[in-house]
Amino acid sequence: MTAVLQTERAFAELGLLEDVVLRRPQPLASLPMEDPDLNSVFEYWKSCGHDGLLPRRKDIDVLQLKPVLGNTHLVDVTAQDPADYRFRLYGSKVRLNRFRNYTNSRVGDLPSEPYRKTVIEDYSSVVWSGSPLYQNIVARLQSIRYSYSRLLLPLAEDGRKVNMLIICTRDRTFSDLTV
Repeated sequence: MTAVLQTERAFAELGLLEDVVLRRPQPLASLPMEDPDLNSVFEYWKSCGHDGLLPRRKDIDVLQLKPVLGNTHLVDVTAQDPADYRFRLYGSKVRLNRFRNYTNSRVGDLPSEPYRKTVIEDYSSVVWSGSPLYQNIVARLQSIRYSYSRLLLPLAEDGRKVNMLIICTRDRTFSDLTV
């Protein structure tokens, strides 16, 4: 074992490794090649909008999200404070915090401050813009490494003002993005 790994392990045992989150936005056009499952969800979401408007929650058939359902969250984003955005559904296969179920929890309840801040920033960006977002993410949280792609899709009851997000993730490894 190298000295770096020994040092990292010692720091982790002492709880001294700080939480780190790296995000890299990706073009939506790269979805078909990079992640066919997320691409099928994206294409389905696009097909649910009408006349250039965003889809409504009732336009989405959850069974169409089956390829990624265990890795999917539904987030109510109607609160004024983004920390009060609420997970209405939290994917059962999401490994964050040892598979803790955050259903009915606030985004502000996420345990890691760096992670919570990035989630608030990313979710807010999609709420304000009304545009989907696709990212590669690598994080070290409580000395555990995570690596995944994330697709954020806005929903709007009136077709314009975002009131809910569909968040889909897929575990992936990025050789050029590490913590």
